[in-house]
Amino acid sequence: MTRFKYLLLCFFSLFMVDCSINEDGYFMFADFWCAVHSRDPKTVEYLIDWYFNKEFTMQYNSTVGNWTGLTPAGLITASRFNEDSADILQRKVEKQLICVDNVDVVFNITVENMAAPSMTLQEGDHTSSHDTILVCSVYDFYPEHILVTWYLNGQEVTEGVTISEVMTNGDCTYQVHSYLECTPILKDRVTCTVEHVSLKEPKSSYWGEDRQDHFSHVLFAFFYKFTESFFYLSTALLTVMDISVGVLLQTLA
Repeated sequence: MTRFKYLLLCFFSLFMVDCSINEDGYFMFADFWCAVHSRDPKTVEYLIDWYFNKEFTMQYNSTVGNWTGLTPAGLITASRFNEDSADILQRKVEKQLICVDNVDVVFNITVENMAAPSMTLQEGDHTSSHDTILVCSVYDFYPEHILVTWYLNGQEVTEGVTISEVMTNGDCTYQVHSYLECTPILKDRVTCTVEHVSLKEPKSSYWGEDRQDHFSHVLFAFFYKFTESFFYLSTALLTVMDISVGVLLQTLA
């Protein structure tokens, strides 16, 4: 799984402050979360996404070690927080207590509930441009982070590709659907490949082989029927010729 890096996201709190007198005023909220890449505590990231009036204004990232402003107002606030020694210490303590100290717990829960994906690849409805829509559906996997890639004759395809959001099944497993709009010819082989932490190697489904097999069967059946008809026709002609020769010999005699 060289292209797919397993990322486990562990959300642990949501902070919201209403700064308005009524419902039409200003408000801010923040997502606090951990990104766990492995059991090594050194790889754990602690992040805070800070929003104001639904606008992503700044982010704290423990790997960077400070706040990064993303808007004019966010730049001002981030600068103030980065100069506040109390805020710097608070973020380090939060990372240790909430993220680092719970890495094994998070991984154990994930491993216990891990589920490998099942997948189907089928042809959908044709578009108005008469292109073919191929649908690669991936079901019943956990955790939710997954990579779906399309290939045409071994080459990765990015144009004409859309993908749905990862949707929960309501039982701790997920599903996702990827779509490829293309105009394949008979010899084309389209591959949908899935990479997931539960798989030792990528899992693939193919479209094109069944179509080619079907064509081969149809072609074989055609030649079989043609050969059979030719045989009966030849037999009939030989019979007619035998009769004609017999009649001619009787006439000459």
